[in-house]
Amino acid sequence: MSNAPLPVVQSIPHGGLSVPDEVADCLAISDVTIYNECDLWVDQLFDFDHPDLLALRPQGQTAATLGKADLSIARVLIDGNRPPDSLDNPDGVVKTQTSYGDPIYRAPIDREMQIRLRDLYWQPFHDEVDTLLHANAGRTLLFLDCHNMAQRGPDAYLDPGKVRPSICIANFGNEDGEAVGNRPSSAPAWFARAAARIARPLFADLPLLEPNPEPTPVVALNQPYAGGYILQKYVDENYQQRLQSEHRYVGLMVELNRGLFVGNQRTDTPVRPPNEERIAAVRLRLYRWLTAIVALLEEQHAQGDIWHERGDV
Repeated sequence: MSNAPLPVVQSIPHGGLSVPDEVADCLAISDVTIYNECDLWVDQLFDFDHPDLLALRPQGQTAATLGKADLSIARVLIDGNRPPDSLDNPDGVVKTQTSYGDPIYRAPIDREMQIRLRDLYWQPFHDEVDTLLHANAGRTLLFLDCHNMAQRGPDAYLDPGKVRPSICIANFGNEDGEAVGNRPSSAPAWFARAAARIARPLFADLPLLEPNPEPTPVVALNQPYAGGYILQKYVDENYQQRLQSEHRYVGLMVELNRGLFVGNQRTDTPVRPPNEERIAAVRLRLYRWLTAIVALLEEQHAQGDIWHERGDV
């Protein structure tokens, strides 16, 4: 086995809890809200360089993946997974309401401040993603957008109160990973289905901390999320052509259910320290999942185009 890093670039846009100094005195929300709006502990879940995993890595491998970009600012304030021109959207790049519909600021911030926040915090994160992909052009096979989600849909979302799977894998397709209409997929359907098939037994034995009374899927493709701005932007064919690489990589967005390691959160769930035991259990499963799907990509890449559809998965 090669001791080179896995050919993966990671994006972690929603794991931050920090508040920009520019608006620290203007907030109508508390630390409790910031905590419950965050993709909690996502940086730890997708930390494939964690000491717990060293024994599973090839001897001599100095890094698990090619690199990752991580936005430290709280998601409830600056959203790295929104387009830069979404300033009029309360759930846009600079948010003005929470995912439960509550106002974020005591008084509305003006457009000048919105632009300032976007340029100071959103832009450097995207510059980092872009730099990583350029630096690893020709080596990247998978762009992995790393997230987690509340156990049930928040009030202001399209699935309020609905049960969510333990893990959602997204490629902008339908529930079978197939393309929807004319919208480009971020990964071929064969790969999305294989990713779901590999994830299912890995996560089937890990129950929610607060089980739902309804049946809860272990894995779902593109439900409740099919992908976001980051996946669309950086897997786009035109963007990849500008990298001047000999091959195109694929992209997946992964959403882990926070019920696996936090509980059934609501907007007022008390702040708690990370559940290290559960985080370690999820991280191990994610690493095994990642190495398995990368092996499939490497096999397909050796035979030709990884975007070529296969009938065996």
